[in-house]
Amino acid sequence: MQTQFDPGVLPNPFKPIVAGGDGVARRQSIQQQRMRRAAILAATRRLLAEGPEQFTLKRVSEECEVTVQTIRNSFGRREECLASALNEHTTAIWQALGSVSSGPRVFLDLAQMYYHCARATPGFLRGMVMAAIANNPPLAALQRHGALIKIEYLRDMARHELLRPGVDIEALAAQITRLNTFMMYEWAIHGDAEELRQQMVTGNRLLLLGAMRARAAEEWEHGMPVRARPSAARR
Repeated sequence: MQTQFDPGVLPNPFKPIVAGGDGVARRQSIQQQRMRRAAILAATRRLLAEGPEQFTLKRVSEECEVTVQTIRNSFGRREECLASALNEHTTAIWQALGSVSSGPRVFLDLAQMYYHCARATPGFLRGMVMAAIANNPPLAALQRHGALIKIEYLRDMARHELLRPGVDIEALAAQITRLNTFMMYEWAIHGDAEELRQQMVTGNRLLLLGAMRARAAEEWEHGMPVRARPSAARR
C-alpha cells in the first residue's frame, strides 16, 4: 500500500524547538529560559549523532555556553537529559504527522518519516534507537512515551468507529511501538533504509488491519478513504 508523504515535514533533530506561549510566557526571562532549554536539547541530539561517546554533559555545556550544573538543574543526569531530547523530537515528529495525515494512514506515514530520517540523519536515528533499547530506566521510558502518543491517535480512530469493539488500545499502541523499535534496531545494525520503510509499513498495516472493523479495513486495503461509521441517529 503506497502512501503520499512530503519529506519536507520531517523535523530537523538538530534545530532547537521553541514552543510559543501566551502573553505571560513571552516575557523576556521566560523566553530566554525556553530558548536555552531548546538549545541544550538540540545540542544533545547533535552530539548523539556524532556517536554515544561524544554526548557528555560537558560537551553540551561547552556548545551551549552554560555550566554543567545548569544542565543538571534543568534535566538531571546524562540519561535523563538524553531522554528529554529524544522525547521532544518524537513529539515533534507526531505533531508534524498530525498536520498532514490522519486515521490509520498516520501510522504508515510514520514509517515514511523514519525512512527519510534514516537517509537524512542516520547517525542520530541510530543513536536514538540504541538509547530506546538501553537497559536504563530513563531511557526505557522512551518507548512508553512513543506508545502514549499512539494511544491518542488510536482513540481517535475508536471514536470514529474504525476499530472493532473491545480492542485494547493501550496494548495495540505498545505492540506497534515495540515492532517499530525492533525494526529500527535491525536497520541500525544493517543500515538498509528502504527495507526499514517496507518492514514498518507492512508491520503497522497488519497490526492495524487486525484491529479495524471489517468495512474500514476493506476500504483501507483497496486504497479508499477510510470513513467514520454513521452514528445510530443517522442510520
